[in-house]
Amino acid sequence: MTMKSEQETTFVLNGQPVKAGPGETVLSVARRHGTDIPALCHHPALADYGACRLCVVEVKWNNRSKLVTSCLYTPYENDGIETNSPRVRATRRLLLELLWARCPDVEAVRELAHEYGVEKPRFQTPTSTALDRRCVLCGLCIRVCAEVIGQHAIGYAHRGVDREVTTPFTETSEACIGCGACVAVCPTGALHMDVVQGEIVMRELNTRMPMAGCKGCGRPFAAARQVAKARSRMPANGDAFDLCPECKRAVLCQKVEKNVFVESQKND
Repeated sequence: MTMKSEQETTFVLNGQPVKAGPGETVLSVARRHGTDIPALCHHPALADYGACRLCVVEVKWNNRSKLVTSCLYTPYENDGIETNSPRVRATRRLLLELLWARCPDVEAVRELAHEYGVEKPRFQTPTSTALDRRCVLCGLCIRVCAEVIGQHAIGYAHRGVDREVTTPFTETSEACIGCGACVAVCPTGALHMDVVQGEIVMRELNTRMPMAGCKGCGRPFAAARQVAKARSRMPANGDAFDLCPECKRAVLCQKVEKNVFVESQKND
């Protein structure tokens, strides 16, 4: 094993020499070359975390080897990396058994488990809430809230088999703006956001909040907190945040038509 370089790195991926850019992970290189590596906790918009461990690969140097998470591991020059070796498959099989036992209702987990030869997990499914039965603890919801939205409204609570994603003290979070980013990135459908009588409801996260009404048509279109947050970040465009998407498009079309008309009058 040689030192890592700040330049391109050449290594061997499944017997073929490939190149990784500075700081590029094995997962990124593998997917760029069409090699499938399962990863439930990876999202291109977020920093990698290595929570699910399903993306493990085997790194070999001479007669030595070790398992690493490919979403976090940046290769060294001349590394030999196997993404589907017997050791890798055995590890993923065990991880999928554990995930299946925790989340028996998640189709994505069951499909992956069958792909790796698991017909039924050997472990007992713990008693859990509806959220836990679908939550694989990937942390995507927590990270998108913190890294992209900047709100830190949810986090982990408890330990071991009782670990869960929730709001502080399982009460409505004052930091939540009801944007739904956590629901959008969830890979297993563990989180839901519904509109009930002019309110946004995220039952798994103990959250209920009023929606803002469109100043054009009057229909509720987004959480009032989300609108206020957007207006505070871009005060110059404040009026635009008071309209629903349909009314925004209508206003934009009117402006475009007006500009076209003005230009045509000038040309005449």
